[in-house]
Amino acid sequence: MEVGPLAVNAYLVEHTATRKAVVIDPGGDGEAILDEVSGLGLTVEKILLTHGHFDHVGAVGLLRERTGAPVHIHPADVDRMTGARRQGMIFGLSVSDPPAPDVLVEEGNTVLFEDQEFLVAHTPGHTPGCVSYIVGKMAFVGDLIFAGSIGRTDLPGGDHGQLIESVRTKIFPLPDETVLFPGHGPATTVGEEKRSNPFF
Repeated sequence: MEVGPLAVNAYLVEHTATRKAVVIDPGGDGEAILDEVSGLGLTVEKILLTHGHFDHVGAVGLLRERTGAPVHIHPADVDRMTGARRQGMIFGLSVSDPPAPDVLVEEGNTVLFEDQEFLVAHTPGHTPGCVSYIVGKMAFVGDLIFAGSIGRTDLPGGDHGQLIESVRTKIFPLPDETVLFPGHGPATTVGEEKRSNPFF
């Protein structure tokens, strides 16, 4: 679902047998996310963040408070996440600072969710602490790569060369049919981006 003033994709990954869920990048509209969770009869077990920009963490505080679900982020983006209010002010937006994270994730870590494993790939470039979460034939890539485009690298901590390297070494080696779920815009596949993304 699209949330917040910058239309971030917040994702709910559901485990149908247990009715539990992971929330990825709850960037805003926390009450709407909780309404969706409640309407589906789900319980939030974990909150996973691809990076710490304010538009991806805006509802973390509310979800953490209401669900008790632990918040996961890469250590290089902790200060970015906890400084969300300051980031928002630059864009003229009011955002609350989220609480400190509960779990720090790094390259090669596995986040267990029932019988599923989310592999953590450190994919810096958009920010130093960007990660992608890979589970089965899905990859939640945040603002690393979009359908036909890539994430911004002109913000503090961005590095264009590093972003390109992250995509080439961590995303493009995945099977072509792997579905990429980005932080903004429609989903795509590894194969489609290898064929047609003008940045590669």
